[in-house]
Amino acid sequence: MELTATGILLGIGWIWFASMRAREKSHETARELCKSMGVELLDDTVALSYMGLKRNDMGRLVLKRVYDFKYLEGEMTLRHGAIILSGYTLESCLVDIHGAGH
Repeated sequence: MELTATGILLGIGWIWFASMRAREKSHETARELCKSMGVELLDDTVALSYMGLKRNDMGRLVLKRVYDFKYLEGEMTLRHGAIILSGYTLESCLVDIHGAGH
């Protein structure tokens, strides 16, 4: 019984750690992307909007996570972006490019 409870707690801890690691990677990516576009990352945050399973290039199951973020173009134009991770690998960055960086 104790071994099962310990295993469950370790599993939950691993999931939490993996989620924090992925969130930090997406946050760093969003910050760097906004800096390179010359825009401001709104509230300096990203938010998990999707999580599901997918197969990576090696055929292994990994978690696909999509983190959304908002950024300000100029002083008043709110734009949206997304960071897509497969496991911990950056799959793509999506931004509302209508006028971004001008």
